[in-house]
Amino acid sequence: MLDWKKKIISEFIEHYFDSAFESEEERSVLRIRSSVFFPNFDTSSPYEKESYLETAESLQRKGIVKLNWEKHDKNERLKTLSCENYKKLFEEAGRPYPKTEAENIRTMLGEIVQVLKKSMLPDRDTVQTEKVISLLEFLSLRFGPREIGQGIDQHTMEEFTHLLEFCCGPANQEKITTRALSILLYRDSKRLESLLVLCIPLLSRIKKKTEVPDLSFLERSYPETMIAGKIFFIFKEKCKKDNKTHSFINDNAFLFGFPLETVEMIDSIGYMSGKDKSYVLTIENKETFYALARPQNSGTSELLSMFDCFLYVGGYSNRATAAMIKILAVSNFNFYHTGDLDPDGILILQHIQELAGRPVTPLRMNAATFDQYQDWARPLSKPMLRQITKIRDETKANPELAGLLRRIEETRLGVEQEIIDYR
Repeated sequence: MLDWKKKIISEFIEHYFDSAFESEEERSVLRIRSSVFFPNFDTSSPYEKESYLETAESLQRKGIVKLNWEKHDKNERLKTLSCENYKKLFEEAGRPYPKTEAENIRTMLGEIVQVLKKSMLPDRDTVQTEKVISLLEFLSLRFGPREIGQGIDQHTMEEFTHLLEFCCGPANQEKITTRALSILLYRDSKRLESLLVLCIPLLSRIKKKTEVPDLSFLERSYPETMIAGKIFFIFKEKCKKDNKTHSFINDNAFLFGFPLETVEMIDSIGYMSGKDKSYVLTIENKETFYALARPQNSGTSELLSMFDCFLYVGGYSNRATAAMIKILAVSNFNFYHTGDLDPDGILILQHIQELAGRPVTPLRMNAATFDQYQDWARPLSKPMLRQITKIRDETKANPELAGLLRRIEETRLGVEQEIIDYR
């Protein structure tokens, strides 16, 4: 038998928090149709109906809900259940009342702000500390039931402020992994990750209203990109320690991998071909990248000889690749792209075009190449074909891509990049 008490209480609590999201304040009354709780009332057994109605009447006697009966079915069919005594609702659920809990959290945050303001010590990162204080001051005035509904209770906020205080020390952020820091702060190697899942969306939502501290060093994500070609890298001013311009020259056209942190230090990229224009070929798949980007030891492929630079994009670009694309764009490279001959392959080209802010020319992404390799093509599922709707008109206006799209739609097939011979 269904636990009707638990279902009714849980449904009202869910609606309570939904209401807080919509209005930032409590609604005076929550009213829910009985069909929400018991949609198959008419076809259920008399015993189950009786159990449901008895539970609803029991909650009414406790002052938690009020019942509104269908006029022609008095005491037999419920029309709506309403709740206006939220304290009793949460008390029955064995949970703290969100409004009171939010008030306690605001008070706690205000007290922490005062402590931080009085302890602006020399070993603190002033900029980070000011951002922490700004954030906590904002939350000490605005924290409410909405945040409670997202799982940020008083214990969670205490742990989060402990992290923020730790971040005020500049040396604290160096040479320590996120899981090691989690043990240091919480004696639990996984707690910090779950804490960030709860709190980072809150920071994202309010960052336009107040300063928020930089917690990016806690991300357990290490995006990298690979690039090759006879090119050189000029690094930003912040990399200079001796007032000299720092650069790195890849005169042997080796393949190099760069993490995001290094990409963010690059100011511009130059080429050594001596031509009037520079060209980069972005490549969707890793196997093809290695085949095309390696230095050519015996002869030069006519098709590939025009490119000064090759960039592996690995499908939809990660942050390191996206940053490198933008650097190549401001360095005035002309973009070509080659990838899978399917809707996602075209969308990836479109994505690169968005990042670069300039036209991207497809390389061997056309009907002729499709027809050449159609015998080895793979069937495309309906979800894959529906991706075509995301391709914008300006992308479809490219004659080569338009021809390729027609063949994909006619055959419902796609060609993987790795089977194409680019020589």
